[in-house]
Amino acid sequence: MDAKQLLQTLKNTPNETQMLKIIPKLGKYAKGKTVENALASLSESSSEKIRAAAIDALLTNSHKHIKKLVTAHMTDTNEVKTKCFEYMGYHRMKQAEPILLAHLNDADRWVRYFAILNLGDMGAYDVIEDVEKHLENETSDVVKSGCYLTLVLLSETEAEKDYYEQKLIQLLNSSDEVARYVTINNLADLKNHLKREPIINAFYARLQIESDEENITTLKNAIRSLKYW
Repeated sequence: MDAKQLLQTLKNTPNETQMLKIIPKLGKYAKGKTVENALASLSESSSEKIRAAAIDALLTNSHKHIKKLVTAHMTDTNEVKTKCFEYMGYHRMKQAEPILLAHLNDADRWVRYFAILNLGDMGAYDVIEDVEKHLENETSDVVKSGCYLTLVLLSETEAEKDYYEQKLIQLLNSSDEVARYVTINNLADLKNHLKREPIINAFYARLQIESDEENITTLKNAIRSLKYW
């Protein structure tokens, strides 16, 4: 369906579940004025999931008023906030640095994780010390994984990258299966920034002892990605 058909279908869809299937498809048209207005309107929905989906669909739209809209949602719920973080990282909004840093103290590990991740995407080299300091007291392996990924992206020497690569590999043995899942994906995503062989070997080693079915599938896919892509 083209943008016009998607908007018409959305207009005639009262069911939230169905709306959540349509909204992401509007993302490819998000720079168009009509779709932009529709998504901006949906970002003010009473539904947290609709607001989050609308902001997610606006990801590639760099218009000034959309940046302002996203910034205004930084006091929204956690689900919406994390989509705002992704937008800020994607557009390298340097003015958002203090906001993301402040969220490293949030009680929710996913808020901390996405805040740290998008500081890396933003290329915020001046926050390296803040990230390292945060690691000293961080208790969640999920967030630690995000910290190490960000530090790899911000590292300026091969020695630093190697060090943080080893830290990520160690997290493959975390007792938290979600942290293991996140770390598998983070290491796979860093394939163009790190040496692949140590990662592949670590994935094979983890595969021998991994008990979580989703993680087993993710490991196999990650190994395939690293070896052939």
